[in-house]
Amino acid sequence: MALDILLLGPQGAGKGTQGKLISAEYGIPHIATGDMLRAAIAAGTELGRQAEPLLRVGELVPDEVMIGLIRDRLAGDDARDGFVLDGFPRTAAQAEALDTMLDEIEHPLTVVFEFQLPEEVCVERLLRRAREEGRADDTPEAIQTRLRLYYEQTEPLAAYYRVRGILVGIPADRSVDDVFAEIQKALEQAAVR
Repeated sequence: MALDILLLGPQGAGKGTQGKLISAEYGIPHIATGDMLRAAIAAGTELGRQAEPLLRVGELVPDEVMIGLIRDRLAGDDARDGFVLDGFPRTAAQAEALDTMLDEIEHPLTVVFEFQLPEEVCVERLLRRAREEGRADDTPEAIQTRLRLYYEQTEPLAAYYRVRGILVGIPADRSVDDVFAEIQKALEQAAVR
């Protein structure tokens, strides 16, 4: 059985960190759409040129571009046994488009982890990340825009996945190891379903 995982949560909640741990532990790729977009910008690809001005101000890249990017990535041999998707979907329309695409390629989601973290902790973590990693897209203004968009558009997706019975809430204001231990326990339970 493929292990097809989606990570939801505000920026700064630890999705990237946990995605890398899940990837290493379960041998499935961590597909971080933000990293893919930043790589496209750095490489100067057509996608990168389209995305760069949007990301700089904290806006979203068009849905059809993101779905195409993800579909191409999931076609890789390393995603045959599953994937950890991080950073998409961000809206209800994207969630529906993603579900349709995943059904077409016979990779429906196994579990959706919702990382839950107070907004002030997100801001604190993102500002620290900006200092430590020199992330140009982590300006205070862009952080506020992304968090506002998250709470308006993405947080409601938790209800969408809860109805489908695949949502697992994860309190993310704990140590990396504690959060990962809870994820592992949930994945063990998902495997026996």
